[in-house]
Amino acid sequence: MLFAYEDAGKDRFRTAAIPSELVRLYGGQLIAQALGAMQKTVSPEKTAHSFHAYFGRPGHIDKDLDFAVLRDNDGRSFSTRRVTVTQDGAVILTASASFQVGEDGPRHQFPMPDVPPPEGLRPLHDYVAEAADRLPVRHRPFWLGQHQFEWRPVEPFRIFSGGPPTAGPHYWLKLKARLGDDEAEHQRYLTYVSDLHILHAGLAPLAIGWADDHLQTSSLDHALWFHDRFRVDEWLLYTLDSPAAGGGRALGRGTLHASDGRLVATVSQEGLIRVHETPRSRF
Repeated sequence: MLFAYEDAGKDRFRTAAIPSELVRLYGGQLIAQALGAMQKTVSPEKTAHSFHAYFGRPGHIDKDLDFAVLRDNDGRSFSTRRVTVTQDGAVILTASASFQVGEDGPRHQFPMPDVPPPEGLRPLHDYVAEAADRLPVRHRPFWLGQHQFEWRPVEPFRIFSGGPPTAGPHYWLKLKARLGDDEAEHQRYLTYVSDLHILHAGLAPLAIGWADDHLQTSSLDHALWFHDRFRVDEWLLYTLDSPAAGGGRALGRGTLHASDGRLVATVSQEGLIRVHETPRSRF
């Protein structure tokens, strides 16, 4: 259902609204569907190696999404695409991606952090369930709902403000359902999940919890680079940090390693972080 596209003209696609109790569209869904729309216009031997997006305005959960793709370039090795995503004619996201035919070449990478394996760690859902009665009402539909991914925090999972500032966290994650071998599908699902927790990395050094009821957050942009093949239905280690925060914004960065130590993707995102004097009713 997430990637069920209806043809709406040449390089035009539409996805139906997905029932949800959220107050706005989850950004990870939007960027994953934007990547999927661009993938539909590229020959299958080329897979995405980079993706860049800007969020324009909050998306509505009860309205269809329209995708208009532009074919900027098609070479022998690379293809580039742009997409504009709208609801009722209003732009909510613009994105671009580059696709490449697979090839060999010299390699180097950041090493995989030395952290405990996921099997002995508590599921993230346990942390959230313990804090359920203290969560602001606006957060409960998303965080207490069913999720497609299993998350295992390496460090204690910060929910509320207070306590000492901490560095960026590590998470093990994997899709609960088993997928086939289509590399493009695994890329879409990794794009989907990469939007979650990355902005929280910018809050940790400030000792701010994502469930602080005075906090307003919103994704402003998102970038993703794919370095190697991977399976999103097998454990991946998501290592997060934040180089800087200020001016009402925070920058989060992330690397994703496969369990065999290969660095398979890098992520960055700048997001809005505003702390208000009064509690927020929605955002």
